[in-house]
Amino acid sequence: MTLVGAGTADWFDVEGTVPTPKKARRLKDGTVGLVVGLVMLILLLIMGLLVPLLSPYTIEQSIDMPFLPPSSTFWFGTDGLGRDVFLRVFDAVYLDLGVALLGVMIPFAIGTIVGIGLAVGRSKVLNAIVGSIIDGINAFPLLVLAIALIALLGPGLQSVVIALSLTNWARYARLARTRAMVVKQQGYIEAAQTLGYSKPRILFKHLVPNVSSETTAYALSDLILVILLIAGLSFLGLGAQPPTAEWGAMISDGRPTFQIAWWPVIFPGLALCWAGVSLSFIAEGLTRRERDVKS
Repeated sequence: MTLVGAGTADWFDVEGTVPTPKKARRLKDGTVGLVVGLVMLILLLIMGLLVPLLSPYTIEQSIDMPFLPPSSTFWFGTDGLGRDVFLRVFDAVYLDLGVALLGVMIPFAIGTIVGIGLAVGRSKVLNAIVGSIIDGINAFPLLVLAIALIALLGPGLQSVVIALSLTNWARYARLARTRAMVVKQQGYIEAAQTLGYSKPRILFKHLVPNVSSETTAYALSDLILVILLIAGLSFLGLGAQPPTAEWGAMISDGRPTFQIAWWPVIFPGLALCWAGVSLSFIAEGLTRRERDVKS
């Protein structure tokens, strides 16, 4: 079998396009997981869009209806302030996912650029200084650094995004630098240099796409952790502030009265699990398909 490098790091079989039964089965498994994850995520997004628009109720409090159990009127019951839990759970969908996306994309962009820059740069002093900063940030747990920064900036979702941007970029930078150093040694990079391709062409057409594909796969997995981190910070009172509908904050609000009313805690928790599982299926499906296509 002869393997030839394409314009990127993707390798493909030029002697035939029919995969082996084992490889075809792995590709199918990856596709199934990817489809399941996308269906779950799309369903959640649709509910997050339609429920706030079509619900006859509002997210405002109604003190004459506290802790009503789930029923045909209030599907998820009401919380201690008489607010419809069903409406608040889905009203928080775009807030949680949107903040998590910002908390991943900003560090992803910064870290990838810095990592590739260090790998292709020629300044040993700058490489050593920035590398030490990256190692220093990565030496501490992300949650500890985020809490420390939020304590300085003040509680709120804006502070959460800033804290994640200032800390999580180092993990992407380390991954991007390591991947870029490996890609630089590949045969197709040397071939492009031998053919006289310009450095910008080699950088943006060959190096960056291959490095970003690796960091993108990590970002999808990291998105799950960031959603949980945002919910955890809101649970501690450092994220979303009342009366904002956010899953972690809703769980925190319902925790003191859990023994008499379980629904204000369980349903936001289930929504958080649904989002995490759907993103997990998507990340695993994309990673498996990419790995099996290259193998």
